Amino acid sequence: MEKTQRASEKFLKSNALYRYQLQIFFCMTTLYTFYFVANNNLGPAIKPMQDELGISSARIGILFTVFTLLFATGQFFSGYIADRFSPKKVMLIGAIGATIANILFGISNSLLAFTCFWGMNALFLAMGWSPGCKILYNWLPPKRWGLFMGIYNAFSFLGGVIVYPFAGWVIIRWGWRAAFIVPPLCLAIWAGVFAKVVKNTPQQAGYKIEWKTNNKANDDGGIDWHDYKKVLLNPLMNLVCISAICSQFVRWGLVNWGVKILTEPLGSGGFGLTLVLATALASLMHWGGALFSIVLGYVSDTLFKGQRWQSICIGFILSFIALILLYQIGADILTLPAGLLLLGLILFVSGGCIQGLQAPIFNLPEAILGSRLSGTATGIVNGWSYIGASLSGIFLGWLFDGYGFNMGILFMAIISLIGGMVICLVRR
Repeated sequence: MEKTQRASEKFLKSNALYRYQLQIFFCMTTLYTFYFVANNNLGPAIKPMQDELGISSARIGILFTVFTLLFATGQFFSGYIADRFSPKKVMLIGAIGATIANILFGISNSLLAFTCFWGMNALFLAMGWSPGCKILYNWLPPKRWGLFMGIYNAFSFLGGVIVYPFAGWVIIRWGWRAAFIVPPLCLAIWAGVFAKVVKNTPQQAGYKIEWKTNNKANDDGGIDWHDYKKVLLNPLMNLVCISAICSQFVRWGLVNWGVKILTEPLGSGGFGLTLVLATALASLMHWGGALFSIVLGYVSDTLFKGQRWQSICIGFILSFIALILLYQIGADILTLPAGLLLLGLILFVSGGCIQGLQAPIFNLPEAILGSRLSGTATGIVNGWSYIGASLSGIFLGWLFDGYGFNMGILFMAIISLIGGMVICLVRR
């Protein structure tokens, strides 16, 4: 890897990586990492919110559903806007807006206000993923997209790793409202660094690229609604969207409800853990997501020679197996020797694999439609995926209230299996 480059060259080769490329990628990736501290902070705050305000799980589920529905809506348009204009500006607007929405949520008192501000937060946070993918596609050669998409995806889960224990500590020290004020400030601070360093394309920074691309400049007006329709009607893209719906249903079911399940008393189907221990164990899902993102992305580049569907299927199946194991053992796992260790391993695999497969799945839009529509196609896939996430919020809340936590775990396992079967039809 070439770490430096003479200023006179100003040429990016496809078989080398240069320092400025890595700086761009690092700043973009870490900004999206901090996006997650303005989202995953709700999970650790659920129980103290319920204890203080008397909000049922079904009503908390409404917050999750509103978030994911509006997040999905934003995804459908953020990639398109990034293709037409500036992915950098879109990401900056999202970061600042999400910080403000979190602070307003933290000082509110009614369910209506919580719903409005959490929905606002969703729209702003939807401005992160697709524009970030666009910057990645612009700055890195195609042969490296699988690995670097894996790293990008891995860093996004580090936001969850950071915010779970951090939010738990903040809640214990200052109360649940502080979880919506202190962590999001990290997002606003890093947005300033991102604004100073990042350029949309190598050409804007004065570089030429060696690899071929059919991507037009962001401000040339080359993307229109006919292109958008082309993406929506592509049969393979529709299969990718169905698989993405399944993945996000399970992913956000585990992320949103994991701490709640772990802290609920044993008699109600939970695991009876303290908040500190529950948040530490739940964070293992994000550590797993980080690891499996890199592994599955790298495997799709190397072992499967640029095909992505095999890695995605592996992620679904491993998650299915882990969730079935959790369903079969249930809370009895804590009575086994090294029960906590086994529970942590199950969460690491089930949550990690279902999150890690996002890396290869978001390489599929470019593989199917090309780099010109990469932002638009990525946004549409992510939009549909969060339709699945929205269903997991209110549906799992209802399922937990009516049939217990174990039945919800079984249902998530079944959805994982369906996602793995669908992606096998894509074979790309």
